[in-house]
Amino acid sequence: MRPPISPLPFLTQIPDWRAPTRIHYPWDALWTVILTGLLAGPPNILALTQWLAGHREVLCQHLGLDRLPQQAMIYRFFWSLDQHLPELQGVLLDWVKAQHPTAHDHLVILAGDGKVLKGSAREGRTALSFLSIFFHELALTVAQVDQAGRHEAKGMQDLLPTLTTLFGNGWLMTLDAAYTERELTTRIDEAGGAYLVPLKNNTRSLKEWAKFAFTYPAHDHVVDVERRSGEIWERRTSVITGAQVPEEIKEGLCGVQTLIRREHQVTRRDGIQRVEVRYAVSSRLLTAQEAERIWRGHWGIENRSHHCRDVVLHEDACRLRRGAQGRAMLNGVIVALLSGQTCQITALVRHLTIDPLLALQLLIPDLASR
Repeated sequence: MRPPISPLPFLTQIPDWRAPTRIHYPWDALWTVILTGLLAGPPNILALTQWLAGHREVLCQHLGLDRLPQQAMIYRFFWSLDQHLPELQGVLLDWVKAQHPTAHDHLVILAGDGKVLKGSAREGRTALSFLSIFFHELALTVAQVDQAGRHEAKGMQDLLPTLTTLFGNGWLMTLDAAYTERELTTRIDEAGGAYLVPLKNNTRSLKEWAKFAFTYPAHDHVVDVERRSGEIWERRTSVITGAQVPEEIKEGLCGVQTLIRREHQVTRRDGIQRVEVRYAVSSRLLTAQEAERIWRGHWGIENRSHHCRDVVLHEDACRLRRGAQGRAMLNGVIVALLSGQTCQITALVRHLTIDPLLALQLLIPDLASR
């Protein structure tokens, strides 16, 4: 995959919201400084300001500035950004289209899940929680909405029009069991997309029908064996499609075309085995190999996005509440930028922490030739 196109030219298209009498920095320079600071993975706004101050000479020299924004200005930037989230979402979608112009030409695999910002909790107030959709191919959170105390499935419905605008009818979203309900699956189908959701105890009757269906041999199955730290991980995935799917499952969820059984067996060094069997359904016709790849890939939203944002960018540790959603969306952009450079994101951020010029070059690729 080629490195991502710089998001800077897109982000600077957001109209400058500052009062003319309070402008001290060019709009593009302000965005560049803040994104450069975020690439260094600061745990909070104070740390971001201190990192910028520590590299003031290099940054001012290459950006043509005589000083850098102070802590109060950066706070105000994120506070104001939270008031312009539709504009931010719009330019990020333009960035995705530029980075991935062929998205309409093939099936796009997405993952949806919630993300809690633990550091935003206050006495008497719960932590902020956002619902997000992750685009595996770019390692980018393409859409995000405040859960605002709603059930996860209700909030996720607000993001569906964005996906249709961006990917047309060629997208499939994987979700966890909290989203396995008829209303959401119906809305996904109406939006022109497809879904893959698990059947667990919150849909006990559908899960029992799935177990019954697989008492008969499935004709399409795939086996994947992996050795990991002396253990043997064996995954057996089987599918039932079309008319063979029980009518009770089709009535319970909209548009079901594929029923999936996934058996996960782990054999430890001492010979002890652990076996887990899970079931899922999809509104798209899938082979066993496709079902295994897509279902297993769902956890990319945790491993490649949420985990990176918490461990590398310290999102969970940040106490910011006002302005938190805008920063969370920018953190998603930072993860996509870093993922486009290397799989060793932690090592790269450590390098960026001591080399601000390299961080600038990620945002301004032609800086090296100046």
